[in-house]
Amino acid sequence: MNILNRFISHGIRFSRTNQRYVHYLLQANPIRQPKDLVTCILNNIVHHDEKIIVFNKPPGVMVLDETWDRKTQVTNEDEEVEQQQQQNSTLSNSSSCTIQYHMPQFRSALKWDHFFPCIRTPNEPSGLLIYTQNAQLHDNIKSTAMRSGITTLIPRKLEDSHEMLVERHLYNEQYLSYEIFDASSNAIKNGRVYNGTVKHRTLSINDELKVALVEFKTTTCTWDFIELYCLRQCAPLLGDHKYWNRVKSVGGIPMYINPIKHEIYPAKQQLTKHIRLALDLYGQQIACPLHLHLTDFNLPKKYRRQPAIVHYQARPFPYFYETLERLKLKFPEELDLNTPFEQRTDEEFEKAIN
Repeated sequence: MNILNRFISHGIRFSRTNQRYVHYLLQANPIRQPKDLVTCILNNIVHHDEKIIVFNKPPGVMVLDETWDRKTQVTNEDEEVEQQQQQNSTLSNSSSCTIQYHMPQFRSALKWDHFFPCIRTPNEPSGLLIYTQNAQLHDNIKSTAMRSGITTLIPRKLEDSHEMLVERHLYNEQYLSYEIFDASSNAIKNGRVYNGTVKHRTLSINDELKVALVEFKTTTCTWDFIELYCLRQCAPLLGDHKYWNRVKSVGGIPMYINPIKHEIYPAKQQLTKHIRLALDLYGQQIACPLHLHLTDFNLPKKYRRQPAIVHYQARPFPYFYETLERLKLKFPEELDLNTPFEQRTDEEFEKAIN
């Protein structure tokens, strides 16, 4: 009888423990309802002054609904009416789960007349997100080179760099990016094709699990450049559910497969057994968030006509550090992620900007 009572007692405690347990990756995005979005973003401010505000965006928080195209919403030929329709359609045609939808609340909270996006992190990655109320500054920052991203992957080379051309196509109400190798100057000028340079260096490696912590430097954050760049290394990002399956194992060797020719589309990422065990994902239906974080960027000296470059930095979120610990990876000691804002001269980025 005592044995039975102890068994029941332990069973109750085990059940209660299970009820309290929430997988750490499920807590990566703290927003549960659209009404919580504004508060969450405003609680993650890196820097704020009279012209610019810098946030540290959690992963999976949607910045805008990419499928919304205001050009298709405007049919009136009168220019003034057209502009008014464009402004009104911003809210009516965007999802309530996006920052774009809540712009009036942000303007009200900041007491700003305008709320222009500048450096905009895509929806899936986490990291720096920058807005301004100054239209001229908005245009200047949009063309600025930046330093971006730290993620876990399996690189073929410890260091490498490539210049890339990328175009996008709409599939099932989602834009997918594709690397191309030739484009006309008009296509680039008109925005149908984006170009950018990505460079990486490997910071830490786990040879047993075949994973790595990698730092990227890029001249653009748009159109999933880093995700596509990783496919060149035959090393999809951890949590990349859009492009990971463009790399296939052929005879035990990872190879990039033409996604258009073979009709490859997004699917939930399949991780190796050992990685799933390390992340406590084995037997669980959890979609791992994208482990790509826009860590820092440099604002050029033309901002406020400063002699130095303004440097903003955002630490990765706790889930990112726990993943590193579980995969036995770590940041180098010389890499300081504790200074959110500073002024310094970075010759490499100064050359890229000028």
